[in-house]
Amino acid sequence: MTPGLEVKVCTNCAKSRRKCGKQRPLCLRCRTRGLSCHYPRVRPTSFVPLREDTSDANKTANEITITPSPLELCFPFVDDSLASWWFASPSTWAIDSASCSPTTNTSDFSASSLDRALRKVLGWLGEWVETGTCPFMHQQLYLDCFPASIEGAYLTLSAYLRRTPLNAPVVERIIESRATGLVAAGLNSDSGPFSTLENLVQVQALLVYQCIGLSSGSIRLRRLAECHIPVMEAWIMSLMQQASYMFTSSIDSFFASPDLRSIPRHNHLWYTWIVVESVRRIWLVVAIIQGMYKVLAITPTSLIASPFMGGTLFTSRKGFWEAGTAGAWEKECSERNAGMVRLTETEKLFEMVPREEICEFAKLVLECTYGVEWCEMRGV
Repeated sequence: MTPGLEVKVCTNCAKSRRKCGKQRPLCLRCRTRGLSCHYPRVRPTSFVPLREDTSDANKTANEITITPSPLELCFPFVDDSLASWWFASPSTWAIDSASCSPTTNTSDFSASSLDRALRKVLGWLGEWVETGTCPFMHQQLYLDCFPASIEGAYLTLSAYLRRTPLNAPVVERIIESRATGLVAAGLNSDSGPFSTLENLVQVQALLVYQCIGLSSGSIRLRRLAECHIPVMEAWIMSLMQQASYMFTSSIDSFFASPDLRSIPRHNHLWYTWIVVESVRRIWLVVAIIQGMYKVLAITPTSLIASPFMGGTLFTSRKGFWEAGTAGAWEKECSERNAGMVRLTETEKLFEMVPREEICEFAKLVLECTYGVEWCEMRGV
């Protein structure tokens, strides 16, 4: 009697030496981790059973394995131009309806909620000034190049955070001048790869001025920031559309720009994730701050055509944004679930990510979506 053939495990589970459920077309482990699941093809052979065991030499040869890199564990047999499907496929760029937006349930919020959110975001911007990074401004973006617009925002923010009663009027004039000049410059309308990064820089710079203006005690700065609310929303929507088009085509086309050729190829996937996640996080920060402000501070609210922008996918687990190298990020990807979720998927979030491993950015987004009491009841 011919023995039945054993069902082989998928390449991901085999290389990482994990138990494989062998489900088709995706095993459970690959499906929950967002990995590409492949099963080795069965090659036709003229197999003849042997009465005796194979020699020790053959046995040893069959047991030889090659230790894969963390990147190969995540994306076996897939090159960098295709491996981004798990964080940049077309479906990941869908925007949730406005009813799923942060701050939609206004009954859970008050002026103190807006003040708390603004102070939190300004605190993060202070971290960016001190350390070069914060939960929505990644240090890797500006290691090799510090564009003029974000440099101006950085220096202006530094002056604002260190202002005194004596120099406050001067600092306010600088803020007004910088913000007005930035808006006048507008976005890069080109369709080239580098324009996506340039426009991300513009949006980040404007967000700095918006956070200052909307939280400022200066009536002049606050009024200016209110006037720039529709500008910010138009910019972030344009950026989201531009990024989704760019990163659903090919990573290689993004790095074809002369300005990005200095980035080593082994860092391409990590850098792409940084840009993609930065776009999504800046969207959520804008939705939180400006959405709250439009509902709670601008009267009458009937003048606001649409106070809510909708939500988007984002990474909710600690360790991924904080990874300092491509290798560290790849290791996180190979060992843990990134917790990429939407605001409508809170139960999925809690299933994927232990509460103590939910990142600070995700905590703020959840608080501004469902309220402080909701978060406290769920131990977030």
